[in-house]
Amino acid sequence: MSSRRTPSTVPAAPAARAQAPRRVGRPAGPTPVADTGRELGVLALQLRKFRADKGFTLQQLSARSGIAASTLSKIETGQLSPTYEKVAALADGLDVDVGDLFAPTPVTVSGRRSVTRRGEGVPHGSPQYDYRMLCAEVSGKQFLPIFAHIKARSLAEFGDLARHDGEEFVYVLAGEVEIHSEFYAPLRLAVGDSCYFDSRMGHALLAGSDDDAQILWVCSKKTQVPV
Repeated sequence: MSSRRTPSTVPAAPAARAQAPRRVGRPAGPTPVADTGRELGVLALQLRKFRADKGFTLQQLSARSGIAASTLSKIETGQLSPTYEKVAALADGLDVDVGDLFAPTPVTVSGRRSVTRRGEGVPHGSPQYDYRMLCAEVSGKQFLPIFAHIKARSLAEFGDLARHDGEEFVYVLAGEVEIHSEFYAPLRLAVGDSCYFDSRMGHALLAGSDDDAQILWVCSKKTQVPV
């Protein structure tokens, strides 16, 4: 009887010990870093490049742009998509043009020409708008042409009015657009309508109907302030 009991009890202990190390050793593969690297857009990569070229720390660029260092870090790692107002502040802090932040291979020679086909352009999204930066490869442009899809339909959804240096021109391509500004009554634009305004005035562009609103948006460089 004793010889039958020993074979059944002896293998049980080693089997339990063999499974424990396998379960402990598996959960340890750090893949999020590689994944986030693949998702970085042109803006995040250009921001990193320009900051490194200028030798700025996050704290130094924060002081120059007025954007929190933690926010800058999120933009550089692709965790946050900034509004145009913040993009303009970044360009100002880095002493570059807004367009340069979306130009992966800048072209600076004279006699320049650039073509953007339908559906192309460097994409950038914010809570209020989806942009496509047109002719983005040209560096040092005097104005920045943008194709934009307006998402916000109310001031509550838009948030604080945007304001930054420069001037803007808007031409409605589809839907209806409602422009709110701090010095004027709300303005409603239909397809084919356009508006030109000072970007330093608080402003917000809203979709004025249930249909999608699409615009050609042209932003100038910094406004020249008389001395």
